[in-house]
Amino acid sequence: MNAVSVLNPRVVQLAIDYLAKDIEPGQLLVYASLIILISLAQGTFRFLMRQTVIVGSRLIENDFRNDLFCHLQLMSARFFQNMPTGDLMSRMTNDLNAVRSVLGPGIMYSINTVVTFAFVITMMLTISPLLTLVGILPIPFMAFLVNRFGMKIHSRFKAIQAQFSKISTKAQENLAGIRIVKSYVQEENEIGEFDNLNREYISKNMDYARVYAAFHPMMMLIVGLGIILSLWIGGILIMEAVITLGEFVAFTLYLSMLVWPSIALGWVVGIFQQGAASMQRINAIWGTEPDIKDDEQVRDIKKLDGSLRISRLDFTYPDSRQPVLKNLDLELEAGKVLAVVGRTGSGKTTLINLLTRTFNPPRGTIFIDGVDIREIPLNTLRGHLGYIPQETFLFSDTIRENITFGAPECSEEEMIHAAQVAQIHDSIAEFTNGYDTMLGERGINLSGGQKQRLAIARALVMKPRILLLDDALSAVDTITEEKILGRLREEMRGKTCIWISHRISAIKCADKIIVLDDGCICEEGTHEELLVQNGIYADLFEKQQLEEALALVE
Repeated sequence: MNAVSVLNPRVVQLAIDYLAKDIEPGQLLVYASLIILISLAQGTFRFLMRQTVIVGSRLIENDFRNDLFCHLQLMSARFFQNMPTGDLMSRMTNDLNAVRSVLGPGIMYSINTVVTFAFVITMMLTISPLLTLVGILPIPFMAFLVNRFGMKIHSRFKAIQAQFSKISTKAQENLAGIRIVKSYVQEENEIGEFDNLNREYISKNMDYARVYAAFHPMMMLIVGLGIILSLWIGGILIMEAVITLGEFVAFTLYLSMLVWPSIALGWVVGIFQQGAASMQRINAIWGTEPDIKDDEQVRDIKKLDGSLRISRLDFTYPDSRQPVLKNLDLELEAGKVLAVVGRTGSGKTTLINLLTRTFNPPRGTIFIDGVDIREIPLNTLRGHLGYIPQETFLFSDTIRENITFGAPECSEEEMIHAAQVAQIHDSIAEFTNGYDTMLGERGINLSGGQKQRLAIARALVMKPRILLLDDALSAVDTITEEKILGRLREEMRGKTCIWISHRISAIKCADKIIVLDDGCICEEGTHEELLVQNGIYADLFEKQQLEEALALVE
């Protein structure tokens, strides 16, 4: 495109010098035709240039966003605890768009500017080296401005993006927790805080705009000085017959061709500084290695039976000094049911987090089928686990998609069977669209009990070898609980189950019950054996019996 562009001024030069000879104007038609053809070729190549680079940058952005999303999928729970959702959303949208601008317009105009300067200055030198020197005299001042303003643009844009992340986080948290905001009548307070964040965002944008607004006029001023000097010296050279009028017009046209690249240079500097600031923020994600992953010692294991052994397990969370689990020893045969009870904060959920490797247990402490859990591939381990957390999460999708989330290939009959075991099928049938009913964010159009039962169905449809229930029936009434437990015992016969529950009525039929207190196993045995010990378990059972009796009286 640039090679074709530099031909036009040369043709104009020939046409003007031809007219100065006062000859037949027939040749002018040839020159006019050449200008039209060159313009058509220039437009064609410009279109191909933009299509190639801009489309390419969009495709790279697509790959980049997919890769970034894949990388986030590998991150552990600890990473997301320290990185707000709104901040991540900002980096995957706003920041990624700034990087894409570098890969598209940034690279295109950078190369175009360099090539244009090289081609045009070469053509200008063929006309007059002296005039060329005068025309490019302001370029060092331009480089100085680019350097000074570039640093300011970089720092200000980085501050803008950081503030935008705060706004995104605030908006996301308010939308997700809108019921809490309304319940505590904090609408005005939240609106005020959001307004303050927005005002700060405007302030940072204004700081950036002032620098950027001053940058372009100063670049234009420098270019204008070069043109003024060229006109003055060029006029003298024409009067002294050093160059012809046609050559001077051609030189002026070449000089005008440098105006846009000079302006684009300032714009490109802004794009690169924005992209660099955004890339730093994105690299903070890229540079974080997942702390839960398969290592070199992982074995090629495809199937698990479900026997469990825990040996001298001590665990402290990374950000804590106080151990949560202390010297745990436990054995459970495959196909048996283990129940875990204990007061709040005793370490029950932590045990589940270690079994699912949400957090890594110390090596040589947890074994499944006699193999260290750290040596079992993550996909194999989690593919054999059916995990039902205490806090149920549902996607903004259909009930069908939520149930079959872990086993999208399952049949309609298998999905319905899982829903029946979880005692949710009848509730789903009452919806107008049945299993195709769309759920609101986090399943907002379902009750707490329905959410838990849907989560149980989601776990069962995977046909897990090991089922983990972390107080998964806390929002279900006792009658429904009994029905679910009865069906679960049949469904999971021969498979390993680990139940955490505050209700002793739910786990009294377990093969083994352990009582955790302050991170230690203080009692162990069957329901009857633990009652005889007259310890924490017996105390919890007695209190719950009393509560149930009082509830019946009321």
